[in-house]
Amino acid sequence: MTKPRWCLGMAGTKRHTFRNLVGHVKGVSNMKSLSAWTNEQFDPSLSWADVAWVKEKWGGKLILKGIQDVEDARLAVASGADAIVVSNHGGRQLDGALASIEALPAIVEAVGDQIEVWMDGGIRSGQDVLKAWALGARGTMIGRAMVYGLGAMGEAGVTKALQIIHKELDISMAFCGHTQLTGVDRSILVPGTYPLPSANPPA
Repeated sequence: MTKPRWCLGMAGTKRHTFRNLVGHVKGVSNMKSLSAWTNEQFDPSLSWADVAWVKEKWGGKLILKGIQDVEDARLAVASGADAIVVSNHGGRQLDGALASIEALPAIVEAVGDQIEVWMDGGIRSGQDVLKAWALGARGTMIGRAMVYGLGAMGEAGVTKALQIIHKELDISMAFCGHTQLTGVDRSILVPGTYPLPSANPPA
C-alpha cells in the first residue's frame, strides 16, 4: 500500500498466466487446464534407456539436471550424458531431499573424473559460487538472483545481478588468497562447515 501507483497499475493488468504455454499448447487455455496438462507430463515409465535414446537421437550435448545421489550420477554417465547438474529442483519435488550442496561432494568423488558436474540451488552470492567450486562443481546455475534482477530492472537488472555475483566471487577468492579458480579446492573451507563425501557413500 506504500506504492499506490504500482498497485493501481497492477489492478489494471490482465490476469497473469504462463504465456509461454497458455495458448500455445493444445488444450491449454487457462490455469486449470495448464495444471491438468502439467500432471500429464510426468511419465513414471521413463527410464535411463530413454535418456540414452534421447542422446542418440539428439546427437548434441546432453545435460541432465536433478541428480541427487551417487547411483544416479553413475547411471547418467552410463547413459551418455555430457554433464550433470546436482539439484533438488528447489525442493519443489521432494521437500525432504538433500540440499544440493550436501549431495555434491559424494557425487563429485564418484564421477567427477568422468563427467562435468554442475550444481544449482541456493546460489545467491559469489561466495556461494566459490563454495560450490571448492566442493567440486565446475559450474553453478543461478536462477533466483537473476529473476530478482529481472523483476527489479529488467534486462539491465539481470546484468547487474551477474556483475554483483562476479564481484563477490573475485573478492571472496582474494580473501582466500587466490586469483584463479583453478587453484581453489576445499582447503579454503573451514573443516566441519561442509559435507564430506563419506556422508553419502557410493552405492
